[in-house]
Amino acid sequence: MERAFRAPALLLILFSLILISFQLNTFPNLQGSYTVNYGKKTTAYQQLAIHYTHTGKILFYFESSTGKPAYNTGSEYGWLSFNQETGNYEYMPKDTIGDCNLEFVKKGNKIIIRTLHGDCGFGHGVYVDGTYQQTSKNNPQSFTTRTGKKIYFDKTSPESLTDY
Repeated sequence: MERAFRAPALLLILFSLILISFQLNTFPNLQGSYTVNYGKKTTAYQQLAIHYTHTGKILFYFESSTGKPAYNTGSEYGWLSFNQETGNYEYMPKDTIGDCNLEFVKKGNKIIIRTLHGDCGFGHGVYVDGTYQQTSKNNPQSFTTRTGKKIYFDKTSPESLTDY
């Protein structure tokens, strides 16, 4: 009788360990649209779209304006990669001269972006750092560049887009 009891108990313990392991290894879901100053009457803004491709890769598009009086703008389109050590996502552009590294941290319905080091060159007075409030959980399919061009995430890679 004791042996008959051991097998189900061992299976239950094994299942519990697998479940705990799976929960510890899940990645935060970043997909959606985010913004800084959402709903506020200001000319300054920062917006972010994060798209998951059908192959599981993650693309993002960032755009910002400093607002009055200069209206400086900047944008970036790139791939995010998961950092196993920190549990956060990072972006390191391959074509920058400087040492640019951004960190994306998911906290509830917000994403905090920090420049870890370097000058990412988004434009004069334009920075990506900030806390972005999620405005949509839907996987964005496209974005409109500062030049007014509609770009579909699944059809245009960051490497092939030059005029944004």
